[in-house]
Amino acid sequence: MMIVIGKKEKEPVERLLPDCTRQLQEIYAQTEEGNGQRWLMIELADDDELYHDVFRLIEIRRG
Repeated sequence: MMIVIGKKEKEPVERLLPDCTRQLQEIYAQTEEGNGQRWLMIELADDDELYHDVFRLIEIRRG
């Protein structure tokens, strides 16, 4: 799954990150920012904690 974090979402996502899984925090930290965006590529295997974190990011995107 790919989630784009743009300028508008950056601050809310960075506030949320400490409450997210270590895996999502690492994906975010390792994804380079370009044109004010981060394109997060997240591999989801099943209904685990990462899966729930992704839905939290989607809620921010829906704003």
